[in-house]
Amino acid sequence: MYTTEFLALSDLTKYGSWIKSQDRETLYLYFGSVVGSESIDLLIRKIALNFENNHILIAKIDGAWAGTIHIAVNGKDVEFGIIVSAPYRKHGIASLMMDEAITWAQNRGYQNLYMHYINKNLPIRHLCKKHGLKPCNMIGESEAKLKLDLPSPTTYLKEFLFAQRNFLASNLILHSKNLFC
Repeated sequence: MYTTEFLALSDLTKYGSWIKSQDRETLYLYFGSVVGSESIDLLIRKIALNFENNHILIAKIDGAWAGTIHIAVNGKDVEFGIIVSAPYRKHGIASLMMDEAITWAQNRGYQNLYMHYINKNLPIRHLCKKHGLKPCNMIGESEAKLKLDLPSPTTYLKEFLFAQRNFLASNLILHSKNLFC
């Protein structure tokens, strides 16, 4: 069962631990280079110091973390960084998270969405294209940009439906656990 939630500041260390648990290839594709625990710890400290401008959307499958989107805010712009754990790839999770995160950003009045990625990261290139981000190639990497639409009744309804899905799924999980206790 697919659910999402935004990470609380008190759970930020879980995010760092989850990133560290990813394989080397995943870390390389996300960061653009091989990084160690110290670099991830530094990232987590930077996010904690400016948490109001950093949001982490967590995608879960049956309660296990399957992917994340780090949403960094800079004025009226947002930048997304997406990771999906290897066992959960090619199931549409990144696209589902992207749709939810774009809706979230629109509903908060952000104007532009950016994503940076290394050119070897074909799944992210495809994801950007699928969601309308226009790439600008640089040496070895790309920046993709999307001008976000203004919020509308449809985007507010979509966000409400995301919340309802999560509420219903979490109650279903709790109910099923109680059946077996």
